[in-house]
Amino acid sequence: MSARGSLWLPLVVLLLLAGLSFWIERVVQAPADIRQTTQSSPEGIMENFEALRTDQAGHPQYRLSAKRLKHYTGTKRTEMESPHFVQLSAQTGEIDTTARQATVSPDGDEVDFQGDVVVVRAARPGQSVMTLRTARLLAYPNRDLLRAPGTITVHDDTLDLRAGAMEYRANQRTIELTGRVKARYISRRS
Repeated sequence: MSARGSLWLPLVVLLLLAGLSFWIERVVQAPADIRQTTQSSPEGIMENFEALRTDQAGHPQYRLSAKRLKHYTGTKRTEMESPHFVQLSAQTGEIDTTARQATVSPDGDEVDFQGDVVVVRAARPGQSVMTLRTARLLAYPNRDLLRAPGTITVHDDTLDLRAGAMEYRANQRTIELTGRVKARYISRRS
């Protein structure tokens, strides 16, 4: 009988250790709803955010500011309230973009502006100030590219324009309009 008792003791100890391990794992492990909240909660929030990007020579390329910036670790997504984006270029001039909100891709190559988007191209010799309005605008700062996938309106001293979509290449100073395009030329009288 004592031989059987000595066989059961290690088995009971192993079962107790297994139960204790299971219990510790459950206590230490965060509940699923807490993990989801952590992934959907911002890791960092900044008020009155402003950043300036320069090229390798130290010349400013663009400036980005926002009333509030939220960064999410899990998705690497960044959201902004009242963003203000300015592309700075001596060759093509300043392009100033504002919106109600924006989302920056994890790699920073795309900025998605949404809600009352207004783009203003600064006046240059021979060109007046140009204003573009749309509901959504995708900016690709490293490619000097702006895309509006929906309806846009454009106005300057000589033109009123409406189109279904637009692509603007800043380095080439070209605008490609698609969809129903309606333009009205405004004659300059001297």
